[in-house]
Amino acid sequence: MKKVFIGIDFSKLKFDAAIYSVDTKAIVATEVFDNEQSGYVDFLQWVKENTRFQKSGMLFCGEHTGYYSGNLSVFLYESGYDMWLVSGLEIKLTQGIKRTKTDRVDACRIAEHAYRYQDKVVLFQPVSKSLDEIRELLSYRERLVETRKVLTTSAKEMKRVKDNASCDYIYRDSIEYIKTLNASVRDCEKRIEALLKQDISLKTNYKLVSSVVGIGLVNAALILVATDNFTKFDNPRKFGCYCGVVPFEHSSGTSVRGKTRVSKMANKHLKTKLTLAAQNAVRFDPDLKEYYQRKRSEGKNNWLVLNNVKNKLIHRIFAVVRDGQMYEKQYVHPLKQVA
Repeated sequence: MKKVFIGIDFSKLKFDAAIYSVDTKAIVATEVFDNEQSGYVDFLQWVKENTRFQKSGMLFCGEHTGYYSGNLSVFLYESGYDMWLVSGLEIKLTQGIKRTKTDRVDACRIAEHAYRYQDKVVLFQPVSKSLDEIRELLSYRERLVETRKVLTTSAKEMKRVKDNASCDYIYRDSIEYIKTLNASVRDCEKRIEALLKQDISLKTNYKLVSSVVGIGLVNAALILVATDNFTKFDNPRKFGCYCGVVPFEHSSGTSVRGKTRVSKMANKHLKTKLTLAAQNAVRFDPDLKEYYQRKRSEGKNNWLVLNNVKNKLIHRIFAVVRDGQMYEKQYVHPLKQVA
């Protein structure tokens, strides 16, 4: 049973901390620390001075802010403390009406959130070194691709509508830079693939996931990172919700009957990549191609059918990982064989 809840509000250079005591049902101390190694040591010393409980009686809780929350979370984990990283939106939706907003106030509210929702705690577990590197390489690759897209579009449009020496120079220089970007993208993908093959568990699941028609290197790597090598999600529907491809009902009483839609709260980058995977799947997978054409002939919307295909791909991915068996492209269901 936790007796002390420490709320942490992260920022770039510092973090605010607040201690909530179960005995007093109130915040008993607040302080600000540098968001670096020396600040982490001072932070733990401050916590010890203001509490009388062992590590097992404490729960640290902070908003998940990527880079800024990562180092302290790993430090606390390695020091033997329980750490809970919560989505900022989740914290916001549980706070009710509030008027004041400062870093100190936010730290207090995070501590109170940890106390109120301690039964929903998901303890922080650092990802493997390989997965962490793959995540960074995927982010870098995405920045390279976006830069390439901007340069390609602007260079082609300028070449199409203008004709002067400066524009010719800009076009030629852009093309040369685009070639460099292409080489960087390819090198980035090679590094990602090499990292996937270094770790036995990652290598196994990568082969299984990429055996599904439509799933290539980038999609497979994104899925492995998002699922923490299939440890964060225990079924395909939960992962589908995370990707924003599972539809939800919208109704209330007898008057509100909205359309069943997917939620906007999703990993939109992964959703976009799954859309590309679905488009490839309906081209090269006979079953999905037949399904897509049948639904379209019934008058179904293109994006609706593609969303269904994305759901099917997610279920296939989780199935091959669960069974430890490569996807069989020529597989025929026993009931179909009987028919």
